[in-house]
Amino acid sequence: QHYFIQSNLRMQVGTTTVENNPNANYLENRYFWIAYTAAVCFLHLMCSCMPFVSATAGWLCTLNIHNIGNFIVFHYVRGSPFGGNDQGENRQLTHWEQINHGVQWTNTRKFLIIFPVILFLICQHYCGYTFEFLLLASPSFLLQFIPKQPFMHAKRLFGINKY
Repeated sequence: QHYFIQSNLRMQVGTTTVENNPNANYLENRYFWIAYTAAVCFLHLMCSCMPFVSATAGWLCTLNIHNIGNFIVFHYVRGSPFGGNDQGENRQLTHWEQINHGVQWTNTRKFLIIFPVILFLICQHYCGYTFEFLLLASPSFLLQFIPKQPFMHAKRLFGINKY
């Protein structure tokens, strides 16, 4: 008699990954969160070290570059650039829609929602709560914050990024 042990493990062949979507799975790692925070701190250092740039302008530069980059990476670019074995399932989804397979309010999504809010509040504090800062920072903040809300999941406004 032969007893075969059935395994739920999938065999990894060549250079493909076992995960269906490696495009979004790296975000769940806590080390990514530390690296993300360090990258934003480095961005602030670079914005603040430019000659003839005030501290207020350095914070505003940091916030706007972060928010616009965040929008492009998470809400504008679609598909799976790492070429997972998803058979094109994620071709029409943005990076944000692929995180945790679309499940809302996971720890990863909470971090990526809360981080820009905290950065906005820190920047607002260091800029002295001025109305000018609010006018210059709010559009970029809202550009990346609104698409992260659950009611915007898989929605395309004004036909932008529809096809």
